[in-house]
Amino acid sequence: MKKVALILLICLTFGTLFAQESVKLQNAGNDALKAKDYATALGNYEKAMAVWGNAPKDSVMFYNCGICAIQIKDFDKAIKYFDLAANSNFKAEDATFYKVMIYKIQKNNDAYLKALNDGIAKYPESAKFKGEVGKNFLLEGVGHYNGGNALLKGAVDKINTKKYKDANDPGYKAEIAKAKKEFSEAVTLFDKAIAVNPADTKAPELKAACEKQIKAL
Repeated sequence: MKKVALILLICLTFGTLFAQESVKLQNAGNDALKAKDYATALGNYEKAMAVWGNAPKDSVMFYNCGICAIQIKDFDKAIKYFDLAANSNFKAEDATFYKVMIYKIQKNNDAYLKALNDGIAKYPESAKFKGEVGKNFLLEGVGHYNGGNALLKGAVDKINTKKYKDANDPGYKAEIAKAKKEFSEAVTLFDKAIAVNPADTKAPELKAACEKQIKAL
């Protein structure tokens, strides 16, 4: 019994020492973070986590690790820690949005869109996610708007260079039909952008420009 008690005492002593060391390292990480020494802060946080043992995990540290990792451009590590923070329900919306933005920075479009769609589904009232979704609809709409203008200009140029006889030429009419389709698709996307983010002023302006083009054609 004495031997068992001694082993337990030793374990508890080491557990206490590890916990104390973890707190010390975490505080050092906090100080480095305040000083904007992100690499040092992240290093101290990770050392603190390495000696956590069975102590309750600190979700604030997960989030801070994500912030530090972004600052030093270690994006894969940032995603890892933001996932841990979100799963721990600490600033879950912000952590999830940071993850979306990291994929955007990395130009990983598939992962970006998946994370964005997952985020707006989970946080449908989030101003951040609404704004980002609206921005995507707007950019996609601009692509169709520019495509319509390019088709229209090309058709007019072909009349001017006599490739098409006049506006009744079947080739000209076909290109104009394609242009109208592009403008119509743009209008649909601008409507979606407005629905998601009514505060956006650019989408209504571009929608009106598209409708003007459609009417003129």
